[in-house]
Amino acid sequence: MLNPGDVQIKADSRNQVTGDRMVTVLLTRFPYTLLQELATHRLLRQGGLVEILGDTNPFTEVTSRSSGSSRAIPVERVIQRIVDDPFIPRFSQQQKGMQGREVDDPQFQAENERIWRNALEQNIALARQLAAQGVHKQHVNDLLKPFLRIPILITATEWDNFFHLRTDKPCRPEFRAWAIAIQQAIHHSQPQELCPGEWHIPFGDQMPPDLSLWERLQVATARCARLSYATHTGKRDVQEDVRLHEQLLNDGHMGPFEHSAVAVADYFTAPPKMPCYAYLPGQTTPVFTRNFRGFYSYRAWVEDRPLSSSCLPTHAPE
Repeated sequence: MLNPGDVQIKADSRNQVTGDRMVTVLLTRFPYTLLQELATHRLLRQGGLVEILGDTNPFTEVTSRSSGSSRAIPVERVIQRIVDDPFIPRFSQQQKGMQGREVDDPQFQAENERIWRNALEQNIALARQLAAQGVHKQHVNDLLKPFLRIPILITATEWDNFFHLRTDKPCRPEFRAWAIAIQQAIHHSQPQELCPGEWHIPFGDQMPPDLSLWERLQVATARCARLSYATHTGKRDVQEDVRLHEQLLNDGHMGPFEHSAVAVADYFTAPPKMPCYAYLPGQTTPVFTRNFRGFYSYRAWVEDRPLSSSCLPTHAPE
């Protein structure tokens, strides 16, 4: 069951010229076991350190995503997260095909939930045994993933196919509930109108007002990677964000750079489907907007220089 605050809009922008809308959504308690369902939709850019996937599914080509990594979290912290807030499936009954039969049977749910919780307790015990043997957490935490919830950040301009596929009855019930919640959150959100050259920047409302555009992009990128407003000591720290930005850049972890994007001036080619080429303000050479329409990501700008010029396109919105 979803709780209030499970789906949060972290930036919502509309390009005034092209009409394209970009939305960044934070899912605070997304079940780890459902990541494979989300990973088929590349048009959603997911945060964390999730990199580009090598498939051509229509959704995976147009999304950007970042998620919390179980490899980075100590075993006992993962266990505590599971104890505090375990993922419990909404069980369906066996039938032929890949979709179970949904039933409204409290006894059926309760009996299978008991079995699931037994498996949870057994896996916690086994994980602790592996940890006691000196096994690294990247292996130990694999035993805990079916029960784990993680934060995940998604940015996209192409949502229609995702909602068409994932709010439909054949979708897995738990995933369908999340898709419907995202759809409703976007429906009720009011996008900020951006002129060409203005930037879509997640977590912008949590930053000091005197930061330059360059600093805002650095801070946003770091916070997309961290999926937190604070450092691990619990404090917001711009200098720590700048340091993490440089570390991500130097190490080639470019996924978090995709969530910020600048509104383009016009299309060079605007086919009904991706890919798309567009002009940045004041430039005559078109750029490839990759998995977005009407927006050119900070990652694309970093990787495409000098094609997009060495200067950041214009300014952040007021």
